[in-house]
Amino acid sequence: MTVTERRLVGREVYLDNLKVVLITLIIVIHAVLGYAGLVEVWTYAHLRETTLSPAVELVAFILVAPFAFTLMALFFLVAGLFSAPSVERKGVAAYVRDRVLRLGVTYVVYVLVVQPTVTYLLEHPLGDAPGSYWEEYLAQDGSHRLDSGPLWFVGTLLVFSLGYAAWTLARRRWGDGRRPTWSRRRVTTGGLALLTGVVAVVSFVVRVGMPYGSEAGRLDLNYWEWPGCLAAFGIGIVASRLGWVHRVPDDLRRNARTVTLVAVGLMFALLVVAGARDVVDEELLGGVHLLALGFSLVEAALVVFGPVWLLAVCQRLLHVRLPWGTAAARSAFGAFILQAPVLIGLALALRPLDAPAELKAPVVAAGGVALSYAAAHLLVTRVPGVGRVL
Repeated sequence: MTVTERRLVGREVYLDNLKVVLITLIIVIHAVLGYAGLVEVWTYAHLRETTLSPAVELVAFILVAPFAFTLMALFFLVAGLFSAPSVERKGVAAYVRDRVLRLGVTYVVYVLVVQPTVTYLLEHPLGDAPGSYWEEYLAQDGSHRLDSGPLWFVGTLLVFSLGYAAWTLARRRWGDGRRPTWSRRRVTTGGLALLTGVVAVVSFVVRVGMPYGSEAGRLDLNYWEWPGCLAAFGIGIVASRLGWVHRVPDDLRRNARTVTLVAVGLMFALLVVAGARDVVDEELLGGVHLLALGFSLVEAALVVFGPVWLLAVCQRLLHVRLPWGTAAARSAFGAFILQAPVLIGLALALRPLDAPAELKAPVVAAGGVALSYAAAHLLVTRVPGVGRVL
């Protein structure tokens, strides 16, 4: 029995399949965003040689965006599901060491070495970074900030994890030693609705000064997504004591489905209106605007109720052991980390080809998924010590 197979004993198989599905979708979305002009949030987008047609781009954005919000929230909910049991099983100190090794070391190496190198190799030949590598990315003159790329998720999860560890220590030191009252209560639809309101208000306030997709401070941790991500992480912590890792309650699943589908419809409407008026960046994603308020409210519903429903769906549909599932699950985190150099490398390789973005985007997406997983598998299985981190 392999190390990975031993880890799967007593564990829900659907979670490994879910990890593979989520990371695959994220790689595909980033590949397409490299050729998007409507929202330039991927590294390659501002230097792309061709752009998706406005009609294709708008349709893709409207169809994908509502679910993209939910996918990231689902990552944090699942992380929360395993955080509380991990602290209880390992102890706070061991939990912190594990998080720092797996998340902290990965984040530091990526933002200090991988991302600036990849960005420089992309931008320098195209004239966007004319100076030396040191001048453009390493000189400390106060004007530089870290570029975390897709690993903003890793850095943010590390902050949340360390915060939870600190809260656990404080509760044990100054509390009565018993589990908090909220850990013994059911998660209800009303409670999630109240949380949705809180997330919406906080998100709207944050995005007045830091719109969705804007520059996110020196550490580049997407602070404009923190309210929803923290809410999903907290739901996971509470739900871990309620057996959600095995099954989400049926009544909550049904209610979460209804709210999520309504929110998806409302998000479609918001995106259509904002896209038709060409005010996605100016009014929808932040600032004191009615569209921004509506966006914060609808997105809050998606990131609170959406991951609850999707978790229940995955428990029903993904609980099957696939021939390639074990290897893919073991390589998934590595594929997530390697996606930027792989996707940008493929885009650069296709750059001289006189072809539309509608052709290049799917080629980069398919190749990006295959090569990211293949490279990660080689690293995890062939390089000593890498498996402990990835």
